[in-house]
Amino acid sequence: MVAVLLPAGASAQTAGEQAKPAKRYFRFEFKEHPAIRMGQWFRMDFRLKFQHDFRTFDPEVSTDEGELSNLRKFRVGIKGYVTKNFEYEIEREIRNEVSELFKLRARETLALWRDVYGNWRYFRRVQIRAGQFKIPFGMDQLNNSGFIYRSLVGNFLAPGREVGMMAHGKLFDSRIAYQVGLFRHDGWKAHLKDHSRSAEGTFAGRIVVPPLNLFKTPAFLKPAKDLALGFAVTESPLTEGLRSLRGRTWVITHAWFDRVNVRGHRLRLGAELNWEPGPFVVKSEVIRVRDERLGQGLRGDDLPNLIARGWYFTTGWVVTGEKTAGGVVPRRSFIKGKGIGAVQLMARYEQMRFGSSEHPGLPSRSSRAANIFSTSERIATFGVNWYLNRFVEIQFNAIREVLEDAAKAPIPGVDTYWSKFVRIQFAF
Repeated sequence: MVAVLLPAGASAQTAGEQAKPAKRYFRFEFKEHPAIRMGQWFRMDFRLKFQHDFRTFDPEVSTDEGELSNLRKFRVGIKGYVTKNFEYEIEREIRNEVSELFKLRARETLALWRDVYGNWRYFRRVQIRAGQFKIPFGMDQLNNSGFIYRSLVGNFLAPGREVGMMAHGKLFDSRIAYQVGLFRHDGWKAHLKDHSRSAEGTFAGRIVVPPLNLFKTPAFLKPAKDLALGFAVTESPLTEGLRSLRGRTWVITHAWFDRVNVRGHRLRLGAELNWEPGPFVVKSEVIRVRDERLGQGLRGDDLPNLIARGWYFTTGWVVTGEKTAGGVVPRRSFIKGKGIGAVQLMARYEQMRFGSSEHPGLPSRSSRAANIFSTSERIATFGVNWYLNRFVEIQFNAIREVLEDAAKAPIPGVDTYWSKFVRIQFAF
């Protein structure tokens, strides 16, 4: 008999290696999203977003948006990387196809392709993104607002998506975030009804700084270390014509400030505040937009600039205790997790106003008036968000809109409107 001596632990190690399954090169997994992976160099996550609204208005107003008007979003997409240094995302709206499949009337969605871009991140501090994505301006436009609708300034004064190229990253141990880029036009939110463009070429820049996280702070200020302040700017040359920004209500999206004639340059300035300590959230933003009106008088003279400005203040509390930073994720899912999910209370107050930078003569609603009739809208929104699990959310919003100019209201002479919304949202 021949005895073979093995080093101590060798038998256990061999058995462990035999028991451990070999890692597959190509595999399908479903953790946060369904995904295909190839080793460590390729990943493709499959995404789906679905939103459906139930709504009532007081006083009652009619809408011609069609039977599918309550289907607010039906998008599919993919997101992932090819090597760890190149990321990509592609997302498409398929509401038109769904309406055709089920023979339903619906307002046609012209902007089918949403985010379509690649991101080169070899240098983490200086990454390059190219394609179609949101211009870096407007915190409420760039991030989830926590409400069924974004704020007025986030939806009508921020530019939204556009084709372009942007450098972005984080500096000083990831404390300061920056974004700066050049874009083909002035964003979807500035498009006209026929999707013609209001500006050719846009420069945009944004920086977000946590001021109390840049140096050592006393103990009583530690809860405020997550406070972040941001500043943003865009500048665009304007195409001549009725191409200014406009104001609209959430009640059947009725225009309370119409476009006026502009020519020259558009300058946006924005300041933002974001604080998310634990289950609480406080957000605020101020935006000012200046449109020049060179040569737009009845005699070809220059007119005072058109000024659009607005602000909002948001606060919220997750009563079940989950953190708000990075998105609310329930600790215990509804039913399956033997819990109620996560419940969040939200409130927002906001205002947006249009008018002239100077006020010579009597105010007028004419698109070529020197003194544009100044008007505004104020909105108070109260909401409850119920996160059943990480895929399903139900939102309840009550919205009170007050128009300064009742003559431009959805129902002439009626300046106050209540809207009640329930949204069912599914996303993975």
